[in-house]
Amino acid sequence: MSLERAEATTERFRLAGERGDADLAVSTMAEDVVLRSPLTERGTFSGKESVREIFEAGFSSISDIRFHTDIGDDRQRALFYRGRVGDVAIEECSLVRLDDNAQIAEVTLFIRPLPGITAVMGAIGPKIARRYGKPRMAVLLSVLTKPLRLMVGSGDKLAARVLKR
Repeated sequence: MSLERAEATTERFRLAGERGDADLAVSTMAEDVVLRSPLTERGTFSGKESVREIFEAGFSSISDIRFHTDIGDDRQRALFYRGRVGDVAIEECSLVRLDDNAQIAEVTLFIRPLPGITAVMGAIGPKIARRYGKPRMAVLLSVLTKPLRLMVGSGDKLAARVLKR
């Protein structure tokens, strides 16, 4: 596989993110793609349809996605963007591994800062639970993430005051 083919794949993947287009994102992926959640080690999703659901939930929750970096070689690439979940800024890195056909075979997601992670958890977690037919779990996730978001947000504001010179 060539570097040009790998870059063409990640260019389409980035465009999908900036447009919020789950179908375009999934078109860059192998049938047996694996997505690793940024929120829990237990959150692994396999296959295009399962991954599509995650991207649909993500794109309906994360706005203003703008990629700023795409680095790597013809087999693995790291793609970085900044976006927002409500009024909370996030930065995400997608580590993608490509197969022999320049399709994404694996995606591992990383999010920062901590207030961004909790905002993503609070926004996307309940949507995913509902898509899997678990409405009670969706309510539980929504309720449990609220105090976490409050604590993390307060700690973030305090850290900003400590670091202010």
